This record gives sequence, C-alpha cells and structure tokens, in this order.
Amino acid sequence: MLITLSGTHGTGKSTTAGACCYYLNRLGWKHAYIRQVDLLIPFGFVIKRGSQVLHLQPTELERMKPFRILWAVYILLVYLPFLRAGIRFRHMMGYSVLCDRYIYDLIVTFRGKDIVTPFETLLPSLLPHPTISFVLDAPTDRILKCRPEHTRDLIEKEQRLYRQLSNRFHLRRIDASASATVVGKTVLSQITSTGKGPTEVGPVLISERVSR
Repeated sequence: MLITLSGTHGTGKSTTAGACCYYLNRLGWKHAYIRQVDLLIPFGFVIKRGSQVLHLQPTELERMKPFRILWAVYILLVYLPFLRAGIRFRHMMGYSVLCDRYIYDLIVTFRGKDIVTPFETLLPSLLPHPTISFVLDAPTDRILKCRPEHTRDLIEKEQRLYRQLSNRFHLRRIDASASATVVGKTVLSQITSTGKGPTEVGPVLISERVSR
C-alpha cells in the first residue's frame, strides 16, 4: 500500500503519520515512514542562501525565471527519481509506505506563492498512485493558535487550494479539529479497512505515541 497524508500547516500531519505508522507496525503491519520534505530541503537551502546574497525575499527569488528553471530541473532529476525509488525499494522489501506529505502538498506550496508548479499536469502520473490519500483540515483559528508565525490569509488560501485538490484527486478529507487520538483512530480505521491485515484499531497506542 501507499498511503499519503496532506494538509495545511498546523493540522497535525506529521504527528498523525508518525503515530499511525508506529501503531500499524505494533499491530503486525509492515509500514515504512517517508517524509517528502526531506527531498526538498537541499534546494530550499539554495533558495534561502540565494535570497540572502541578493537581498531578496525567497518568494521573489523563486518567481525569477532562472530559479523557476532550476526548480524544474531539481524536481525532474532529484525529487521525482528519489521519491519513486524510495517507495519502490520499500515495496520490494515487503513494506507498505506511509508518506508524510506528497505531490499534492508540493502543488499547494507553489500555488500558494502564485507560482506555476513545474510539470504540474505530469507530476501525479509520474509518481506511484496512492492506495489511499488523506487531507487533514481544521478551523483557521485552531491552526493559527498552533502556528502563530503564519498569517490568516496564508492559511485560508492553503485551505482553498487543498479543497480544490481534494475534489480533483479524490482525497479523503479528515476533520483534524478533534483530538490527536480521535484523528489518528479515524485515519487508522480507514487504512485497515482498505488493506489486508489485522483489523483491530484502538486508541491506546496512539495516545501513548502522541504523548511522547
């Protein structure tokens, strides 16, 4: 299986993904955890350093044609092959993969900056098609309370973009306004009902993992 979790900043994607992966393995499922953002950090560092040298905002730099071309090359030669290979290798080893963020989050990141995503129409077909994809959503005020460094305009824009992608790619929307235990149990129930394996889902280990 390939399971992906997407959503706005502050909705608990990483917490839910890590806890679900931990609990599924405890139940006897073989699940590996992948963070998409780890593949984007190197080029993000280039953008950050470049903006400091040129005394520009990172978004201004990313809108410049040379850096849009560099982004396209990086996505084509680094992001796509490494993400595909990482998923394929884990599948060959007999593991299902739970991916914290996926191509949908990359598209929202670019659109949120009013930049066209390189190869946007091709990217979803160039990556493995998920068995099940979730998008976590929560009220704006709750997100701002968790992530005060973001503006209301940014969060509301991301929410609109994720709703559009949910309809386009048939992502399963999860209300993340409840407690982490409830959200985790909801996601786990849908995963276990989709795949083959143990079906007992309880909140105890999720609570234990979140508290840690």
